[in-house]
Amino acid sequence: MSKKFYITTPIYYSNDVPHVWHAYSSFIADTLASYKKLEWYDVKFTTGVDENSQKVVEKAEEKNMPIMEYTDFMAAKHREVWDKSSVAYTDFVRTTDKKHHDFVQKVLQKSFDNGDIYEGVYNGLYCVGCEWFKKESDLINGKCPDHPNKEIQHLSEKNYFFKLSKYQDRLLDFYSKNPDFVKPRSKFNEIIEFVKGWLEDFSVSRETNKFGIPLPFDNSQVTYVWYDALFNYMTYCQEDAEKWWPADIHVIGKDIIRFHGIFWPAMLWSAGYDAPHQLLVTGYLTLDGQKISKSLGNWINPAEYIEEYSRDMLILYLFTTFPIWEDWDFSQEQATLMFNAKLSNNLGNLLNRAIALALKIDGSINWISSDIGSDKITKYSEYMSDSDLKNALEIVFEYASEINKYVDENAPWKMDINLPEEKEKLENILFILLSNLRKIAIMLIPFFPVKMHELLNRVWVPYDSIITLGENLSLNPDKFFIAEKGEPLYMRISK
Repeated sequence: MSKKFYITTPIYYSNDVPHVWHAYSSFIADTLASYKKLEWYDVKFTTGVDENSQKVVEKAEEKNMPIMEYTDFMAAKHREVWDKSSVAYTDFVRTTDKKHHDFVQKVLQKSFDNGDIYEGVYNGLYCVGCEWFKKESDLINGKCPDHPNKEIQHLSEKNYFFKLSKYQDRLLDFYSKNPDFVKPRSKFNEIIEFVKGWLEDFSVSRETNKFGIPLPFDNSQVTYVWYDALFNYMTYCQEDAEKWWPADIHVIGKDIIRFHGIFWPAMLWSAGYDAPHQLLVTGYLTLDGQKISKSLGNWINPAEYIEEYSRDMLILYLFTTFPIWEDWDFSQEQATLMFNAKLSNNLGNLLNRAIALALKIDGSINWISSDIGSDKITKYSEYMSDSDLKNALEIVFEYASEINKYVDENAPWKMDINLPEEKEKLENILFILLSNLRKIAIMLIPFFPVKMHELLNRVWVPYDSIITLGENLSLNPDKFFIAEKGEPLYMRISK
């Protein structure tokens, strides 16, 4: 059986188009999926839309559109954003699909038959923005801190409840045996301490809402959106579940960590499935000091940003400013400075000087032995395997700086190619420059695929038609062929 890698993003509410914080999760998943493909993994990467929610119903009513017409329209809008952002998902999940409905009803029936779902009455506070129950202690001045513009509702209705409390000991045992289940560790510790306290059973249905998946054992109720939504990760694994499940990584925001770290494993076990291998938790991205949120109206459309600037600029800024799990504030000024320094000046300049020097000889450079950069390659692989995209990128740019320094110290432009000894030295320097530049490009393919393939096409070897990380990073080619100089790889951005 081939090596497999299954990664997911959260499914995003379809009450509006995705914004840049959603894109952050999607870009992380896309980059890790691309990396695994270069290591010859068979990759599944799912994303999608969460449609069976009260906030989607309200938005359709606001637009004066039938609910399904509205969800069809918004699903197309989400696809458009991801396609324009070059997010190469393999499956796009819609929770209104019959395939998803049938699967959710199947797992509900399993849990009901196992005695894990029972009838009761819910009486308490509810935030439509979070689609979640609240306690007085969760509120600030009577408002949800994440959705202060939404009124907290008081609900009292018949519901069906899931016996989460039954799984407390099993969860703690699972956490103990799987120390990397949640990254970073600080967030995992929060989950562990919460579960050590007291787990309440939670409602898995709604009586007053009518848009959603009917319970298979009581058609008067529809499935609670969070119970329904979490099973999206398995909807497109059913035909080959032995291969794809459990998922290797769920990329999620820290605001939904309890659903995924506590509820989700228990729900899976109840229905007879294994828990996923890991939750990779992102921090909040803020804009002008506020969490980026559609409900707050302070957001950036990633497709429009890419059209105005570039995808590589956005990826570079999102991944290198802070570690994945930290909160940080978006700054266009910093994004521009980083792009110019790392891509235009460092990497782009390295390519320009390599081609200019190589073309002074005859357009091709022969092989010599070199192990420069091998320590950077090892560290890069370790970082990527650990989903540490920030340090992976930093080590690659350190690698590029090291090669730039090597060229500066040897000053090949001062050598006289008419003198055999100096020409040989120049060729040796250029081989080291070009072989390492090519390796740098391969390492950056998961982040900047279009430009890195362009770079490889300008400094190429005969077997570049198949590019893999392992073989191509350890193997030095016997000859390079240099294309014409052309336009700069990255033009400086002035705004």
